[in-house]
Amino acid sequence: MSGGVDAQAGWAGVRERVIAVEEAQHQARGWGPPQHPVFEPALTAAEIAEVEAQYGVELPVEYRTFLAEVGAGGPGPEIELTSLRRVVGKWGWVWEGGDPILLDPSGPFVETEEWADQQLATLRAAGYEPTTRDEDEDYRHDYLEVFDDAEHRIWHEERDRGAILISDNGCGMTSCLIIVGPHRGELRDRDVGINPPYLPIVDAHGNRHNFRTWYLEWLERREREALGPEDGGPGSQ
Repeated sequence: MSGGVDAQAGWAGVRERVIAVEEAQHQARGWGPPQHPVFEPALTAAEIAEVEAQYGVELPVEYRTFLAEVGAGGPGPEIELTSLRRVVGKWGWVWEGGDPILLDPSGPFVETEEWADQQLATLRAAGYEPTTRDEDEDYRHDYLEVFDDAEHRIWHEERDRGAILISDNGCGMTSCLIIVGPHRGELRDRDVGINPPYLPIVDAHGNRHNFRTWYLEWLERREREALGPEDGGPGSQ
């Protein structure tokens, strides 16, 4: 596991571009300049190493360099990124001022098409033979039978294992960044349903995004909407 920050960041000027968009939107709405810092402070190499040591993982390089060069939280697809903070001695991802969300690095992220099989394995490991699979909730009723009051926690911890909640997209839509497993560095979208599919986030050509391509695509769209070519957005002379 690397102890420093990769120098090949690719984030030059991004912080300033996002701040310019935020300021332009505030001005257009008559709000004046933003009253609070647009970004959380960037993390030092030592702080990023602390995060990785705490969880026993190496963060995807695109995200690690963002933390070091842009900020540990701030605007992002589609509303804001979760903020990586140290709270009571532990690092976690904070969303809307709630309790830190921790990464479970004990296994790879389970893709949607493999999720039912994962539930079966968990139930059978507990000595329980599952009943009929429910179309909407898979084996949630069996989890309740086996784990009782701990069912909700266990089911959701297993579903989110190996990934972090990376952004709030509004109306209960969220995105996660895969940290552990064969698709490490990719992103998945999901909604607030009890058993939502986790869908790969792709570009216009169907290519799966990593954190950098995902964030820059969002920023370029925001610049077109907020600034336009004549105001310094993409395509300006």
